[in-house]
Amino acid sequence: MSRVKETPDNKKIRRLLWLILTVFVLLGYSPQSVTGSVYYFFLMQSYGTVSLPPIILKEGTAGSSTIYTNSTSARVWTIAGDFNYVLNMTESQGSNWKIRLSAYDQFNISRLSNCSIYIYDGANSTQIGISNGTYDQQTGPWYDLAASDTEYIWMHVETSSVGTSYVYAYLEILVPNTTTYARYIITFEIA
Repeated sequence: MSRVKETPDNKKIRRLLWLILTVFVLLGYSPQSVTGSVYYFFLMQSYGTVSLPPIILKEGTAGSSTIYTNSTSARVWTIAGDFNYVLNMTESQGSNWKIRLSAYDQFNISRLSNCSIYIYDGANSTQIGISNGTYDQQTGPWYDLAASDTEYIWMHVETSSVGTSYVYAYLEILVPNTTTYARYIITFEIA
């Protein structure tokens, strides 16, 4: 038996034949028609509800305040002095709540010789107190906010030097009859 010497042209021809044969086999076994259906199912049941926040923050009439994020966060700017009504808090769901302020961070408070932040409705509830650059009180007592009521935040500020100080606080809103509360972020900027 003699062997045929394989040349580069023979290799190309053999590869081409294998390719053609493979294509014919694949086409021969492939389906001639394709059928199918599209089924779209849209569940008409809601899994969540969207409602107003329980407390709505509003700009005050003293200092300068900016309200952010669906009326649930704010920035308050003041200088040294007394500032009644730097921020308004209005109950929006017809329920009674408990609220308080809690400072969670700060910057450059060493220049604050006296900074008191209150919730006010005719009587004061001291929430955050800073004397000579240190906290006297970092979290206030729970304060009752009646249904559809509006309360105010006011500040008394004395500084010992120029600069800008920041007190970052949460307005904590206790859900009635639970130990769960929401937190709104309020930044107090004192120039």
